[in-house]
Amino acid sequence: MADEKCKCPAGAPLWMVTFADLMSLLLTLFVLLLTFAEMEVIKYKAVSGSIRNAFGIAKEDKLKGVIELEGSKRRKAATNPDITREKNTSPEVVVDIKEAFNRHQEMAQEEKEKMEMKQLEDAIKQAIAKEIAGSGMTVDVTGDGVVIRFPSEIAFPSGSGDLSNQFRETLDKLGGVLAATEGQIVVSGHTDNVPLGGGGQYRTNWDLSAARAASVVHHFIDDERFDGDRFTIQGFGESRPIAANESMEGRAKNRRVELLVVRKSEKTTLAIPGQ
Repeated sequence: MADEKCKCPAGAPLWMVTFADLMSLLLTLFVLLLTFAEMEVIKYKAVSGSIRNAFGIAKEDKLKGVIELEGSKRRKAATNPDITREKNTSPEVVVDIKEAFNRHQEMAQEEKEKMEMKQLEDAIKQAIAKEIAGSGMTVDVTGDGVVIRFPSEIAFPSGSGDLSNQFRETLDKLGGVLAATEGQIVVSGHTDNVPLGGGGQYRTNWDLSAARAASVVHHFIDDERFDGDRFTIQGFGESRPIAANESMEGRAKNRRVELLVVRKSEKTTLAIPGQ
């Protein structure tokens, strides 16, 4: 008996065949279930994106057009981004950045206008260089624009608001330069403090100064190159002297007509530079 060997049946055990059949059936069942199931990918990504946004971990890329961020469709514009929405940027820093940018823009515009006014000053001086020499006429750039001063002795007869022939010729030369500009033109008349004699055409220095400014404007308006809405008339009488009225020289300086070509950024007001 001890020498007798155990005889086992050939092939796999019977239980393994049954187990293999069961596993095949289960695999087939799950494959069929997966086939019948419908995966809503879009809905899943949208829910996933909402959850990420709620926890503050959503990505935000400054792109142009409609894009999809973690399942959520949004429109992102690369132009003019709102810096107030940038992370880790306090409102105070945002305000400082905007103010600095605005100041830079204003300074650049101001420098450009100053350069244009300087070019206009040079063009005016060149156009009436002969008239300026020895006549007391001046051309200067001020904070408001370019101001041209004409002594009344060369512009009007004494006590009159009619333009002299010499002054008409000067205004004609000046008109060629002013017609090429776009700024407003303020014409103001000034007198000394000596009252007008009775019986004349004008009652006071106020009337005389306004009439002289109006005569200059009418001369320009008669020129088809100018529109009337470019001009402003001011009569200051003796109220805006540029020299003391105690001397003849001072009174002569105060009797004048001024043309102010206003800078584009400036508004036409009753203020005259240097007064």
